[in-house]
Amino acid sequence: MIRIGIEGFFEEYLDQFRGAKVGLLSHLPAVDSQFVTSVDLVATHPDLHLKALFTPEHGLFGVAQAGEQIVDEIHPRYKVPIFSLYGTREKPTAKMLAGLDLLLIDFQDVGARFYTYISALGYMLEAAAEAGVPVFVLDRPNPIGGRLFEGPVLAPGYVSYVGKYPIPIRFGMTIGELSLWIAKQEQLSVCLIIVPIEGWQRSMWFDQTGRDWVPTSPNMPTLSTATVYPGMTLFEGTNVTEGRGTTRPFEFFGAPWIEPSELITRFHERGLPGVRLREVSFVPTFSKYKDEVCRGAQVHVTDREQFRPVRTAVHLLEVIKELYPELLRWTDPVRGRHFIDLLCGTDELRLAIDGGQDITTLYEKWETEAEAFRSSISSNFLYS
Repeated sequence: MIRIGIEGFFEEYLDQFRGAKVGLLSHLPAVDSQFVTSVDLVATHPDLHLKALFTPEHGLFGVAQAGEQIVDEIHPRYKVPIFSLYGTREKPTAKMLAGLDLLLIDFQDVGARFYTYISALGYMLEAAAEAGVPVFVLDRPNPIGGRLFEGPVLAPGYVSYVGKYPIPIRFGMTIGELSLWIAKQEQLSVCLIIVPIEGWQRSMWFDQTGRDWVPTSPNMPTLSTATVYPGMTLFEGTNVTEGRGTTRPFEFFGAPWIEPSELITRFHERGLPGVRLREVSFVPTFSKYKDEVCRGAQVHVTDREQFRPVRTAVHLLEVIKELYPELLRWTDPVRGRHFIDLLCGTDELRLAIDGGQDITTLYEKWETEAEAFRSSISSNFLYS
């Protein structure tokens, strides 16, 4: 079994910080080998004084659905403030960090640019740099591995909370490695220490770590979800449901107006490796098409080493556009920006689909971008 950062912190760094006043950015899915949360480990440790908790999207307790604003509250057991970084603010204030001796950051990420925990990470690093508070990032595995990079690098003009940094959609780093990259990219003068994972290799998927999967958010129930997520999340920018409100979010997709058989046939004709579709019907309990019968497919990953989630998703969108040119729509722009563009990090996908351009050529361009990004940062990897 691998040793994660929170375990390494207590074994190797605690003596330097006995009696320290601590702030912690975390959530309840961050657990140790015995399923004790990092919040409990820090709050109950006799040599640490937990003074503030910070929480990303979905809240400390993981009950809020995507996009729901989280309010500040007091922890019911430990009576310390819980400051939301997904609500009326994105960045901790100087007052929230005042008097802290160090900040600990410990959350389980899923390795996709638009999973908003990494935006919370970036804002916390900025605030710590401004306040002069040292930061320990307690590293955890990238659950979908650290070898594959996929999708376009976020372009200037498409920065948002679902895309804060110019990285590919599938960015192939742990949060520790990403923290180092952010500090360098943003030129942050922050005392940053990464407590690494022992025993993790870039080729490892989460189910090879010896750890049990704990859902990282309400719609990330399994490793299978995380495997398809870097691609299928693009459906959030369309009027096709990405399966929210079902037991298989991001694996299911569909709409009341889709007839699955021709869609599945045309998709399989493209011969994408590592993936097959299976016809499904489902009724979402919330989100798009709530209480309506949707028809579509489930994405079955048959070879996760060959499977490319972004390539799969963009080919699916192209097929749906071919079959339903008048029915497939992008969600309405907000303040002049299409959500599909913010998710993708560029308007290239939307324009290619609408213009009937060959999606393969666009994807090859993105492959070149992702490989160039990987090459540019590989010398800074913490793990081999």
